[in-house]
Amino acid sequence: MQLTSFAPVTNLLWKYLESCDIDPVPLYRKAGIDPELILNPQARVSIQCVDKLWEQAVIQINDSTFGVKMVEYWHPSMMGALGYAWLVSSTLRRAMGRVDRYIHSVSEGLETKLEDTPAGLKLSFYIDESVDTKPQQHTLIIAVVMHMCRFNFGDDLIASEIHLARPEPDDRKVIDEFFRTEVNFDAEVDSITIARADADAELSSANKQLALMHDEILMKYLIQIKKGDIVDQVKNIILENLPDGQVTDSLVAKELNLSERSMQRRLKEHETTFRYLLDAVREMVAKQYIENPMNRMSDIAFLLGFSEQSAFSRAFKKWTGKSPLEYRSSIG
Repeated sequence: MQLTSFAPVTNLLWKYLESCDIDPVPLYRKAGIDPELILNPQARVSIQCVDKLWEQAVIQINDSTFGVKMVEYWHPSMMGALGYAWLVSSTLRRAMGRVDRYIHSVSEGLETKLEDTPAGLKLSFYIDESVDTKPQQHTLIIAVVMHMCRFNFGDDLIASEIHLARPEPDDRKVIDEFFRTEVNFDAEVDSITIARADADAELSSANKQLALMHDEILMKYLIQIKKGDIVDQVKNIILENLPDGQVTDSLVAKELNLSERSMQRRLKEHETTFRYLLDAVREMVAKQYIENPMNRMSDIAFLLGFSEQSAFSRAFKKWTGKSPLEYRSSIG
């Protein structure tokens, strides 16, 4: 299946090319990207086309450090709902957690890992080996995260550690000046680490209701863009049918125009089962609903297809080790 990227994210490169007095239109067309797509929040483009675009841009700009300079033209809308969810997150930990969960809404060529380390909260980016990544892109990924952290926290924020999976440029001054801390080049992966106290500080820009709203949009969007995969097709059908009551394997198989046995066999090829996916979707949706204090547990149970609140509570404790109320209390 062809990997794709959120089309508006390429608007950043468009704006930077214009700032360098380079006409972006021929480069985009040559890469196979319709320029009109970069402002369409419903559009996605193949990562192969994005690779071709960057290949041309690197030649035209001829600056090994321009990745960090691009941040000046960044806007959260270039990441769609994920950008807006970041802006209203209550802490940088929650913001980075959203990146970790929803990064594929921006690019299917990226995987992430969020972990606590002695130096602080570390967010690492793993680029798919099929992606032809330029050194400037490695810098850009971490520079954008740093920029957005500062946008929420304040411009005085300095990361504990910065690692870039690219060679050190001949003139690294502009990169050092942006991060204002030691930058480690030739790293195994790109990563940024924020001190734990900074990561967990409450942010004045927080809006929990808006954040949850964008979480729901992202959750549904991710399942939608992966419809070509049998696993994600099943997840999407489960998600759409949860409020209607009991979701069965026969119902899902019918919507896929498959027999139950064929669906089960294809899921087995992906090392999963219908029951596992049903529980995974229910758990994911349950956590989203529980985080909103306005949602009553009885209503959540109904929306997830449970006939009784007690059955929902038992299932949730099996998934997470906590009751719904304990989970709500633990997230403050």
